Amino acid sequence: MLRKPDSIPANDTIVQDPSMEPFFISKSSTGGYTVYERVIKGDNNTEYIKTVCYPANFSYALKKVAEEKLNQKKSYNSIKEYVNTYENISKTMTNIINI
Repeated sequence: MLRKPDSIPANDTIVQDPSMEPFFISKSSTGGYTVYERVIKGDNNTEYIKTVCYPANFSYALKKVAEEKLNQKKSYNSIKEYVNTYENISKTMTNIINI
């Protein structure tokens, strides 16, 4: 389901990074995480957010972002290319949290 970007409660924490685009993570004031994807739709190129999942913790949220980024590309020429791409994305996500 698509939502307006301003529909996230103001007291939620938003975690975004250029390497995660078009995805970002929010943490609600009640404690839950949500992974969102930024989406542009319609004749007017309207910006929306799409809920991807509700991971149990921040580590799972980052893992889900990595998986989603991996599957943005719809065709890989080999298993090795797929696995190498996943490893590169995962390494980028790990480097974010190790800074």
